[in-house]
Amino acid sequence: MLGRVASGGGTPRRRPISVHVTVPFATAIGLSDEPGELDGYGPVPAHVARTLAAEGVWTWLRTDPGTRQLLDHGRTKYRPTTALAAFITARDRTCRAPGCHRTARSCDLDHVIPFAAGGTTSAANLQAVCTTHHLLKHHGHWTVHRQPDGTTRWTSPTGHHYRRPPEARGPSTEPQLEPPPEPESSPF
Repeated sequence: MLGRVASGGGTPRRRPISVHVTVPFATAIGLSDEPGELDGYGPVPAHVARTLAAEGVWTWLRTDPGTRQLLDHGRTKYRPTTALAAFITARDRTCRAPGCHRTARSCDLDHVIPFAAGGTTSAANLQAVCTTHHLLKHHGHWTVHRQPDGTTRWTSPTGHHYRRPPEARGPSTEPQLEPPPEPESSPF
């Protein structure tokens, strides 16, 4: 049994189980089939590594590409908490790419400023993007900036800009104009 039993014969207290799997970034996002490594077991096929990583909490580990030695252990988590993921999905409602209306529930959560470049796993730096636009951003040389009002600004490789304002939620607080009065009689 994991954990220890509380004194007095109460219910056991358990520590969460930690499974450590190392997955190359290109494998994690489906661009490579390089195997992952399961601590205490050894190499695992790419599809197994992706499955294990998909349900876990990610911590960024920076390694030297030549020696594969660990250089830095991330001090923040890559993967958002369940509450943060639910917030981003509810806030964004749809993919944040201009013109895309895929529901946020079916989207990836993407760091606007990449995690590896110092971006945080926070509401200010996360957005919902469908897999197509996620890959376009990372491999199609598009850049994205999130403005303080929630608007995302996508810049194409040719320098063209496309804006996507935040999704409106709830009733409008703007005063509603009253409709003009109906004419008293109609010629029809």
